[in-house]
Amino acid sequence: DDDDDEDDVEMEGDDGDDDDEEDEEDKEEEKEQEMKETKEEVTKETNDSSNILLTAKRLKSYEEGAFSSHSLKGLKRIISAYRSACHLSDSAQNNVDADGRLIEKPVGKSYHIDSSAVFDRLMVLALQNCHAEFHYHLFGKGSGQKVEEEEDVEVDENKPLNPKHIAKAKHWNEIKKILLSFFRSTLHLLSEVKEPNLLKFVLQSLSKYTPYLTPLPTIAKTFLKTCTSLWSSSSDTSEKYQSVRLQAFLRIRQLAITQPFPFVETTLKSSYLAYANRAKFGTASSLTTLLPTLTFMGNCIVELYSLDYASSYQHAFVYIRQLALHLRTALQKKTKESIRLVYCWQYVHCLKLWTAVLSSSCTGGGGGGSSGGKDDEAELMRSLIFPLTEIILGVIRLLPTTRYLPLRLHCVRLLQQLAATAELYIPTTSILLDVFDLRELYLNSKKVKGRGVGVSGVRLPLILKLPGDDPLRTSEETEACLSEVFLLLNRELDLYRFSAGFPEFTFRICKRLRDFVKATKNARWRAYAKGCIELCERYSEQIMEGRTNLNEAPKDIKRLEVLKPPTIPSMRERY
Repeated sequence: DDDDDEDDVEMEGDDGDDDDEEDEEDKEEEKEQEMKETKEEVTKETNDSSNILLTAKRLKSYEEGAFSSHSLKGLKRIISAYRSACHLSDSAQNNVDADGRLIEKPVGKSYHIDSSAVFDRLMVLALQNCHAEFHYHLFGKGSGQKVEEEEDVEVDENKPLNPKHIAKAKHWNEIKKILLSFFRSTLHLLSEVKEPNLLKFVLQSLSKYTPYLTPLPTIAKTFLKTCTSLWSSSSDTSEKYQSVRLQAFLRIRQLAITQPFPFVETTLKSSYLAYANRAKFGTASSLTTLLPTLTFMGNCIVELYSLDYASSYQHAFVYIRQLALHLRTALQKKTKESIRLVYCWQYVHCLKLWTAVLSSSCTGGGGGGSSGGKDDEAELMRSLIFPLTEIILGVIRLLPTTRYLPLRLHCVRLLQQLAATAELYIPTTSILLDVFDLRELYLNSKKVKGRGVGVSGVRLPLILKLPGDDPLRTSEETEACLSEVFLLLNRELDLYRFSAGFPEFTFRICKRLRDFVKATKNARWRAYAKGCIELCERYSEQIMEGRTNLNEAPKDIKRLEVLKPPTIPSMRERY
């Protein structure tokens, strides 16, 4: 019989035109058979509540119904299958997720997916194509409203949507259920997946869907919490995960822009608290691996706090006040516990963060005078520079001992950054000159057991205090600290070199450095000091010549850099 069948096939190939007609009839029969099978699958889908095997063929029919025919039933089937795909890793016995929350059982049909190709195709369809259908049914021709051709375009990712306009759509009640299912499934997927590439793909794809969260505030808050967790995650510090942090931050920023007020305030609060909690683990041993992440997170928060200065001012005021309260407690009680709350990496990183935020408001808000609008709001942020400066100076005065010299140098850097960006005079010279009064500088260096490291081993940016036993007694520690002091002194001179009062400003500096040159026996330190003195004298001569040509009296001068030539950058740009 098999041989006869093969012969029949060969014979059919030799029948000419009659055979072509038979081929066409066979094709039509095959199409009819496929349509019958599809109808049977849909009927089975409707009547059967158990798992449905999702095949490539069935997925293709769903795709055509949802995206070609713009069918709501087809879209529901796609989202239902996507929901099952997001819960593939859930076992029947696991009813609790990673955060301890109960997992809701899927309502409606469940799908079984045993092909990786079908799974990948389904994820791509749901994450990259469904937003076009949401737009079609809410704003496009399927919304039941009058739509002009120019308006029938995709939603701008960074513009908010009006919830009242969305509610007017003809199929809003059905689309709302589909949106809820889609976002809940996606959030569950984000909480379970650990692969950076998949996390990056999902977060990147959600940029098209974030504006549709406007009428769903509860889901928006959950999405913000998930993105904040991914952005500040401590479980993965690899370079590959940095792209996940970036995409998570972009979604956080997009939420702050697109969601109705006061959602931006929720965003500001959650991002700062996540940063503060992450900085808590910035000990000296882990700082080398944690510092790049904290730097990135700090830059992200600076970006968020520049979106709405009016809201940012309220939060910055509260959190800077918290730092001031911790400092006041330490100054009053002087106990180990209270001092430890201030002299720790978490406190220092928070000071760095607010210094960067206020500096950004100076560079982005128009600098000097306020002309209204955005610049008026930025002026509010700039008003916090004075209290922050007082806090930093208070931290310096809390324990002015030799051991905490690195921390004081950290604070000087922050003060110089504020002075440069705000173009203000903030005195830090006395803090630097006090270092030359430390008696350890004039004692002979000695070898301390366990501290025989080179200069490269004493990395001041990564430490807050020197060892408790004999601080600043090794040549390596002394060299590192004095090099940093002279660097900051030179930066101080460069900041105020065009001020009319520069010669008087450098009088004390030159006097103290000359005394240091006479007292020290180290040739390198004498060279550092002499170079700084020569710099002071050269700048002072230039200012003395420039002051003779000024038409203003000293009391009438309001600009700090009144003698700066037009071709030279400002102190903000030089810093």
